[in-house]
Amino acid sequence: MKSTSAAPAIPPRSEALAALKISGSVGLAIIPIGIAFGMLVVHSGLAWWWASVFSCVIFAGSFEFLLIGLTVAAAPLAQIAMTAFLVNSRHVFYALSFPLHQITGKAGKIYSTFAMTDEAYALTAS
Repeated sequence: MKSTSAAPAIPPRSEALAALKISGSVGLAIIPIGIAFGMLVVHSGLAWWWASVFSCVIFAGSFEFLLIGLTVAAAPLAQIAMTAFLVNSRHVFYALSFPLHQITGKAGKIYSTFAMTDEAYALTAS
């Protein structure tokens, strides 16, 4: 008779602390980037609340910074769309090498491909 022993379950609190330890430095880096983004929005002549609008609508940090200049220059929509496409085309290469085998569950795999950022890719791939 074979004995099968499952790995001991990790308590949710320990998992949360481990995740915080791994991703904490990335989270701390968001603070100065957010301050710089807000200052750039205001110094570009836009109202302060545009920083929140851009951050809520755009899920690409580098494109948020580019969009400020494009907005202030009143760039045509086609130019904005092409810029967004070119800036975010790097995600094609991320998708080709993303370690989906490390993500469990169908919902997790769908979400991980949607929420893929440079930081998430770096943490998952390492």
